Amino acid sequence: MTYYRPRTVARAVELLQKPDVRVISGGTDLVVRMEKGLVECEDFVDISYLALNHINLTDTDIVIGAGVTMATLARHPLITEHLPVLALAARDVAAPQIRNRATIGGNIVNASPAADGVCGLSVHDPLFSVTGPAGTRLIPFADFFHGPGRSALLPGELLTEIHIPRAQPEGTVREVAHWFKHGNRLAQVISVVAFAGRTFLDAQDKVIEARFGVASVAPVPYRVRDAEAQIRGRVLDTALATEIAAVVGRSVTPIDDQRGSAAYRRNIASILARRHLTDFADGRGRGLTGEPVAPIPAPPCHEEGAITFTLNGADVTYTGDQSVRLLDMVRDHLGFTGTKNGCGEGECGACTVLVDGDPVNACMMLAGNAAGRTVTTIEGLTAADGTPGLVQQAFVDAGAVQCGFCIPGFEMSAQALVDNAAEPSEETIREAISGNLCRCTGYIKIIDAVKLAMERNGEVQE
Repeated sequence: MTYYRPRTVARAVELLQKPDVRVISGGTDLVVRMEKGLVECEDFVDISYLALNHINLTDTDIVIGAGVTMATLARHPLITEHLPVLALAARDVAAPQIRNRATIGGNIVNASPAADGVCGLSVHDPLFSVTGPAGTRLIPFADFFHGPGRSALLPGELLTEIHIPRAQPEGTVREVAHWFKHGNRLAQVISVVAFAGRTFLDAQDKVIEARFGVASVAPVPYRVRDAEAQIRGRVLDTALATEIAAVVGRSVTPIDDQRGSAAYRRNIASILARRHLTDFADGRGRGLTGEPVAPIPAPPCHEEGAITFTLNGADVTYTGDQSVRLLDMVRDHLGFTGTKNGCGEGECGACTVLVDGDPVNACMMLAGNAAGRTVTTIEGLTAADGTPGLVQQAFVDAGAVQCGFCIPGFEMSAQALVDNAAEPSEETIREAISGNLCRCTGYIKIIDAVKLAMERNGEVQE
């Protein structure tokens, strides 16, 4: 097995011509499938070291690199201002640890019927820029998805960018935009139904154009073209909203599965379409605020061979199998056993570590992707003399330490929040730990512990 980290798209495409090679970037889908024995890989081409994490504004388009993470999409000011539906969709992907790793390119090429990011993109009429041995081509959204796990991407090709037109339809005076995700819980959930809507109105509320995107209701995410055609040119009112919502419900082709029946999904799709057309307050895609997000250059490293990275403040060289999970490398090969192996698929958060300061699931990242990066485990929060760190002491003082299995993961998520957040609001804390599960009891003391750590951090900084 060889783990490659190319630094140019041309080199990545060259490597993809090898047999039995697999592209990896965030790894949030591939690593789980590998662990379950569903995928076998000979060699890896890690494209996270390519310069594909850009978001650029041109006169006509917004250009998004395929390596941009969901966490970046959710808060980047160009996305929140110009593509708010996509920003809201990105915010609903899984939980913080996964959003910090999952890329929009991976969400697209996985071609999942339930892809939130793809559904959010659908109403922006994107073009997908694909590079292969024959050069670069642009593929429209409608032509890209061929079925579950199948796309227009040819062997040896690589998705590099998403191009999104900025222009609104001529005559637009007002745009109604929404993102809705209906699931069985608020985080770490695959959509039962996802709906993205953009409706463009003139001064008399006549519909100039409408775009309705859906996911989890067909073999691929898609646009509901018949409903879009029926609403065009008509004055939007309550009666029309009800009529078109019914069309959406009839148009989707869901299946019965463990998340919901086909009939239930049709009903939910209709409800979400009506909420969009009546400009329901929840899910409204306007008024979002972003924050400055600077692209982080890829860390220096060799294309292949042994990796060097920083672990808990010390430089480490690892010469072993780079196709093992980061979780297994730090526990079994390097002896840092505070990071726990829980669900193995990114749902429980017990394996949470910090990578370049961001919480990630160590069970969803391969060892080879640690090259040049900074990794912190729970042991790294403790002082050299054994004194607990600020977050660790707060968990003790608040009585938040229960059986202890999940606590290291909670403390890593809390540490990232303490390091970066200004205000210790309960909403902020709940969001930060939404990717961590505790099987012992409730979360009240854990939330209290994070509040205490944030308050003490503020006192120290003052």
